Amino acid sequence: MRYLVDTHTLVWFFTKDPKLGTRAKKILLEAEKGKYQIFIPTIVLLEAIDIAQKKKISFKIEDLFGFIETRDNFQIIDLDFALIKEIVKIGKKLELHDRVILTTAKFFQATILTRDSVLKSLVSTIW
Repeated sequence: MRYLVDTHTLVWFFTKDPKLGTRAKKILLEAEKGKYQIFIPTIVLLEAIDIAQKKKISFKIEDLFGFIETRDNFQIIDLDFALIKEIVKIGKKLELHDRVILTTAKFFQATILTRDSVLKSLVSTIW
């Protein structure tokens, strides 16, 4: 099974924040053991940088990068031209970062691990 994380899911998993949903946490822990593939869109990393630099959540972005690099089943998904062309098809009802996350999940046929109610109303999600 393929899963895609949004920013809060990734950061809360990394920081062991109790706000992370139980089902999402279980999937991420099982992914660390090789059971699932976890996709991380580059927009999620950019948002994580913003959160870290503004100290909205206390963590070092370099530590998050190291964490991701040591997880075999965590894959960074670049925002390439093929995805950009798909984003345009969604329209502009959603914020840009949500459009990127939604499009990436659809493109890779992945379920999104998120608590975002906007995304939950549009695509398969788990929290």
